[in-house]
Amino acid sequence: MSEVQTAAKQPTQLLGKKERRLLTDPFNDNNPITVQVLGICSALAVTVAVKNALVMSIAVMVVTGFANLIISLLRNTIPNRVRMIVQLVVIASLVSIVEMILHAFQYDVYK
Repeated sequence: MSEVQTAAKQPTQLLGKKERRLLTDPFNDNNPITVQVLGICSALAVTVAVKNALVMSIAVMVVTGFANLIISLLRNTIPNRVRMIVQLVVIASLVSIVEMILHAFQYDVYK
């Protein structure tokens, strides 16, 4: 009987580099949920009075301006892997601060 020699099969990985990146990319860099939530944060509030709308729009502009300033100052020190998280923390902190200021000084608008 003749023996047939076959090349030994190398074990293949379950997921290749492209598939692994496709699965892990939304967790790290390309997270559409986070981006979409950041985009609609200012649109979630509803008001029926012009005074309240003006105060809310000023608050949105203040938060946006200070968030841009802080992120611009920290841009070179923030690692790319956590940049989105740091931006979320900065924005959430500023929104909380503005909310507390409105609660303390403009309670009628805060309600």
